[in-house]
Amino acid sequence: MTDRETCNSKGYAFYVYQDVSVTDSVCASLSGLKVDGKILTVRRANDGQTQPNPEQEAYCHIPL
Repeated sequence: MTDRETCNSKGYAFYVYQDVSVTDSVCASLSGLKVDGKILTVRRANDGQTQPNPEQEAYCHIPL
């Protein structure tokens, strides 16, 4: 995600998987990975809900 005015990275990204059943395993696999000297914290985005609904589109939230 980039800032529209500055074109700089906002520091996070969202990914949607066609097969929602892989979302949790992908998030777990990527979380803790070191990229460009930074440690990723990856979790399922929940659209403002307290608990994600597995039937909804599944997103991984990846701060960059």
